[in-house]
Amino acid sequence: MKRFEFHLAKVRDYRRQRLEMEEAKLQPIFAQRQALESESARLDREAVETRKSLLTTVSAQSQDLAAMDLYLRHLGVTKKKHSVKVEDCRIKLGEQQKMIVEARRAVRLMEILEERQHREWRTSVDREQENLSSELYLARWKRN
Repeated sequence: MKRFEFHLAKVRDYRRQRLEMEEAKLQPIFAQRQALESESARLDREAVETRKSLLTTVSAQSQDLAAMDLYLRHLGVTKKKHSVKVEDCRIKLGEQQKMIVEARRAVRLMEILEERQHREWRTSVDREQENLSSELYLARWKRN
């Protein structure tokens, strides 16, 4: 009896490797998103602290007020640029997740094909066993 051999095993293995690669690509994007979120929180804190310091200052010179206003505007511009980076990262993350879903689908397809081939092989082996058993029974019956 021939043992089971999946004819598309190399394709299945390749697709599994591709899935692992796509999942590995996801980690740096998550790290980038985390860094961007931290930077965003830092910019927000910086703006809040600057406004608080403006409110707690008893007497502020016009130069100080102008400098703080410029700094707050700078933070606003930086925040807008940062928002673009966050959106780009979100898009990359979505695209990579789509790639992973597609790679998983391809791996699952190979697994389904392997299961189907294995069932067919098993049926064939069972049929062969049954035929062999029938022939042995008939051979004994003829001798008697």
